[in-house]
Amino acid sequence: MVRLKNRYLLVEVAWRDGKVDDSFGDTALLQAIREGVAVNFGDFGAGTNLASLAVRYYSPYTETAIVRCATAELERIMTSLALTTELKQRGAQLRVLQVAGTLAGVKRAALEHSCGRLAAGTSRLGRQHLASAEALHRQLPALEL
Repeated sequence: MVRLKNRYLLVEVAWRDGKVDDSFGDTALLQAIREGVAVNFGDFGAGTNLASLAVRYYSPYTETAIVRCATAELERIMTSLALTTELKQRGAQLRVLQVAGTLAGVKRAALEHSCGRLAAGTSRLGRQHLASAEALHRQLPALEL
C-alpha cells in the first residue's frame, strides 16, 4: 500500500486595495489556484493536482489560508501562487509564509500569524467583521485532517 504524502502551506492573500472581501471564500481560492496551475503548467500540471489540492482553511479577515498539496507538486503550487497577480478581477498577491509536513505544524504558525493580524486589524475591521474574524480564529485549533 502506498502512502500519499502531503505538504501544508500557510498562504497570505494580500489585496492591493486593502479591503476585506467576505464574498471571496475557500472554494474561490481553490479555483484560482487550479486556474493558475493550468495557465502556468498546462493540462498536465492541472491534472496532477486534482486529487491532493485542497484549501483547508481561509479567513478573509486575517487574509490567511492553509492549502494542502502533494509533496511532488509543491514546487508547481508555490510557483503558481507566486505568479498570481489578481483574484476575482482585483489585484492580489499570494505569499507563502510557511511550508510544513503536518497540519499541526502549519496550524501553530497560522495561529501566531492570525493573532498578530487580529491585534493589528482591530481598528480597520468593523464590529461585525471583528466578531466574524474572532469566530474563524476560534475554529482554527479544531481543524483536523
